[in-house]
Amino acid sequence: MSVKAKYALVTLAVCVLLLCSVGAYVVRKHGPSQTSSVDTLLLLIPDSSSASDPMVQIWMDAASEEGLHLALVRDSELLSPTSDVHGAGLIVPDDIHRVANDALIGALYGYVQRGGKLMLVYDAGTWNLHNAYPGGGSRLSELAGVRYALYDTYADDCIQWSEVWGSADAMHDLGMPPGKFVPMSHREPAAWRPVSATEPANTEFTIARYQYGDVSYPAYRTDGQYSGRVLLRSKAGLAAGYRAVGSGGVLFVNLPLGYLVNRTDGLLLHSFLRYFAVKVLALPYLASVPDGTGGLVLNWQIDARSSLGQLERMRRSGVFTQGPFSEHITAGPDDDWPHDGHGHDLTHNPEAQRWIHFFEARGDAIGSHGGWIHNYFGEHLSDKNEKDFTRYLQENYDALKDTAGSSPREYSAPLGNHPAWVTRWLERHGVAAYYFAGDSGMGPTQVWRDGVRDGTNIWAFPILHMGKDASLEEMDLDHASPSLVREWLLRVTDFSVREHVARLVFSHTLSTAHFLPAMQTWFQRTAQLQQDGRFRWYTMSHLSDFMNNRKQVSWTVDRETPGILTLEAEHPESLVHQTWMFSRTKYQQPQLLSGAAVVRAADDLWMVTASDCKALKVQMEER
Repeated sequence: MSVKAKYALVTLAVCVLLLCSVGAYVVRKHGPSQTSSVDTLLLLIPDSSSASDPMVQIWMDAASEEGLHLALVRDSELLSPTSDVHGAGLIVPDDIHRVANDALIGALYGYVQRGGKLMLVYDAGTWNLHNAYPGGGSRLSELAGVRYALYDTYADDCIQWSEVWGSADAMHDLGMPPGKFVPMSHREPAAWRPVSATEPANTEFTIARYQYGDVSYPAYRTDGQYSGRVLLRSKAGLAAGYRAVGSGGVLFVNLPLGYLVNRTDGLLLHSFLRYFAVKVLALPYLASVPDGTGGLVLNWQIDARSSLGQLERMRRSGVFTQGPFSEHITAGPDDDWPHDGHGHDLTHNPEAQRWIHFFEARGDAIGSHGGWIHNYFGEHLSDKNEKDFTRYLQENYDALKDTAGSSPREYSAPLGNHPAWVTRWLERHGVAAYYFAGDSGMGPTQVWRDGVRDGTNIWAFPILHMGKDASLEEMDLDHASPSLVREWLLRVTDFSVREHVARLVFSHTLSTAHFLPAMQTWFQRTAQLQQDGRFRWYTMSHLSDFMNNRKQVSWTVDRETPGILTLEAEHPESLVHQTWMFSRTKYQQPQLLSGAAVVRAADDLWMVTASDCKALKVQMEER
């Protein structure tokens, strides 16, 4: 008897077993099944897990940031013959759902065979009730499409670490930004570069890591020929893929997505969650940028007195004809060491003060770049010296406040060194956003580290990078050509426009002279896109305020009658600038029923952008 047949029989027996069983799976004690709209994804968790578990909240936060509805469903709900578990798709996450009994495994087979779409992540269901691998590999192998979790074959070597790679199309579909993935044939540190239009069609691309280049991920060794669409591979075998199974389908992600988020590498979880929701299920989502207009944050980090001459050269070259930008300043009199005299000495330096006022007049956001002595602070800051180094944060903050006349609401860490205690200090002092070297490639996010979220309403802005380099000086030191930098900047811009997202590009002013022609071409492109209404420059604090306001939006999409969907949304103050995205291949043009909104087409999407109203109702027909 095949594994599939075995678990189909188990599924048939579940109803009888649940009526009399008082074992591991019982009818849920947590109340009735949560009603969900037709666009809601379900996250399957054990009855013993708390909704407040960090590994659960990581998924809930990611869905919220991606503008998706995600609700929790317990094992007993999925198994109960009287429950009304429904949703657009089901996710079985890594880590928190490693253990499963045969009844639950059978229920997952039944869910897919009945037409359900399943996202199966890494070690979900790989252990039995004895916290051990069952013989023969994962019981979910026939759903995944390959045999995996082969402990009886490979023992402690059943998980292998390696790079992951895929085609350019797969990287695009996963929402990987340019520079985050690079050709496998150019992995050497001095040759990291973004994908080019001249690459052969069969080129494979791997994921790059800021400053270090290549990055390895753990994956179960897999056996067998995969019949679906391969998204990523690794030396272990299949790293991710989607395949039709019966009348349903399975997205198998053989990577520990939740584990990685908890270690400030959240891009893969966000990428696969969005792929499952938008590419596989064509679900609507709430845009993460005002009016659904993609754009960039350009963060200039101005660290020492030597920056002032470079700023003047940038001004004459037209860099400051666009914006607004996020301008972050280290204000102290020193740079490398106390008393070296290489810092701005903002309090006593009229030239530095004039630049602050110049930025303010432009509408730029003024931010604090670390703690008073740029390099010294960045090199010596740690998790353990909060008591000694808080004063440097405070001195920098106070000097900027005194010069600008208002408190800085943005922050960037010198040398990217940002312990969690710094975030807590920043939020207590009203800072809304900070540049972040972790979670690279992502949009604004709320960072998780070792089971703790950094702050409540403060947002991290992860960097974009071109291979292992992010700032212009890093690219210069690695001998990147101006044409290569120009290509990357243009592709990053096109990515933000196409995906309707915001990303952060940062640099110190050092080496800007070498790349000014590349930047001028870049600004020509952004100016044209901005004129066309397709691109915007954002500041960190502006987007942070928008994301916090977005948290207050309450919205549902329900099917009131067959073939007719209704979007209803509310906000306690105003829905203005909030935008919903709907697939044009799945829906006819949305019609406004009440409230105020503009409906427009953008590529393969319908965009419904609210005007100044507290409630909105829109209706559309399914194709």
